[in-house]
Amino acid sequence: MPCYDTQILRLKGRTLPTPFDLILDATEEHRELECTAILRNLPGKRLVCSGTWHRRQPVVAKIFIDPSGAERHYQRELQGINALETAQIPTPTLLFQGTLADGLAPLLLFQKMEGFETLTERLSKMTSPDDRLATLRPVVESIARLHTTGLRQRDIHPGNFLLSANHVMIIDGDDIEPPSHGPLPQKESMSNLALFFAQFYPEFDSLVPQLLTIYRSCRDWSSDSDIHEAIQQKILRWRGWRQKKYLHKIQRSCSAFIIKKDWSRFMACDRAWSSSSMQQLLAHPDTYIKTGKILKDGNTATVAKIAIDSQILVIKRYNIKNIRHALRRCLRSSRAMVSWQNAHRLRFLGIATPQPLAVIEERWGRLRKRAYFIMAYQPGETIGEIIRSKINTPQAIENCLDQLEGLLKQLAAAQISHGDCKATNFLMSSGRLFLVDLDGMRAHRSSSAFKRAFSKDIYRLQRNWKDHPQVDQQLSARLRHLIQEIG
Repeated sequence: MPCYDTQILRLKGRTLPTPFDLILDATEEHRELECTAILRNLPGKRLVCSGTWHRRQPVVAKIFIDPSGAERHYQRELQGINALETAQIPTPTLLFQGTLADGLAPLLLFQKMEGFETLTERLSKMTSPDDRLATLRPVVESIARLHTTGLRQRDIHPGNFLLSANHVMIIDGDDIEPPSHGPLPQKESMSNLALFFAQFYPEFDSLVPQLLTIYRSCRDWSSDSDIHEAIQQKILRWRGWRQKKYLHKIQRSCSAFIIKKDWSRFMACDRAWSSSSMQQLLAHPDTYIKTGKILKDGNTATVAKIAIDSQILVIKRYNIKNIRHALRRCLRSSRAMVSWQNAHRLRFLGIATPQPLAVIEERWGRLRKRAYFIMAYQPGETIGEIIRSKINTPQAIENCLDQLEGLLKQLAAAQISHGDCKATNFLMSSGRLFLVDLDGMRAHRSSSAFKRAFSKDIYRLQRNWKDHPQVDQQLSARLRHLIQEIG
């Protein structure tokens, strides 16, 4: 098994296969650390992995390898862990603090909490509001205890909470702010709590009033109706900030995405899908389109279904029709880039759309030419196909319209208009309605602009059912109610 020192860890970057050994600056019997899985890797800065210490103790190791900032982050982590322990807030036991044998990388070893899972993992299994509320209750109580002792997490998020049954542990001491004098004031407490709630999809917002009541009870705060409205506004601001930050992230190289750009080309790819086969596809997309199954072959777009690495993908090429079309499009973001951004926007908000995998823009400097958008293939039926085949099954029609209404409410809550609400752009898959064809989608800052665009979406949607008056009547009643709700 390879054994690495600090210099090799820095040079390996993201190409760090497991397992590997590390040698600690410790007594002989405690020197060996076997790393079996990488939990987080910030190349050249920090490495978190799980493994075995002196051949028997399951641990999580946090290794600081940044030449300039390692000691600072190491000390912040220690300070945060000590603050949690002093406040008697459960956190994994610190088993070792020191450095690698070369003395260049500070390192901490924590007890691996067997049988625990992150809050993110726990909530991914929950679908009902009651189950979600029961899961979040002890976490909110833990946050209240944190704030009562004057502590808070700078970037509070579900991954920093470990759960087993109703037991909660807080991890990541580097994110813990030093304690203030006395409990955290209400303004700072509400801002931090709102940042926590903003980590979840908007559908979780209905739980906020109950969770806020739980929090207030832990802090012995009296009931105040103004707090509810204030925290909802803070949640929206934090969620908007997070969304903006995330949409910027999808266009730069980071742990989640690979970006390559030069004078003639821009390419972004989901790092988890960046296999050698995907790199071949990205290098020669037209070859794969020619050998794939053509789903659409139009003047403005060509769509093909292809297979790589036993996975079915869809690639959409946005064509340039003529010189006039080229001049009109060359200074704007390509429709492929718009689809890439909008797909990530929807998934950030918990709105179903096929997984975006990559985008390519052919360029000449800042001028855009042809472009390609690649997504995972999502099998299913369009709502038009479902309604035609189930027209004599009222319950199936009702279920379909329920899903459609729910999706439209999600779009309305986010002030998003689709731009082309044809029945073929709503796909039912595994009991969930997916939205496709996103190059005309817009997120509006102005409520009036959103209402005008959304009204056009509603009008276009209603045109789908002229051959089915009964469906049109049912849907129209639902849409009138929705229009009233958004004012």
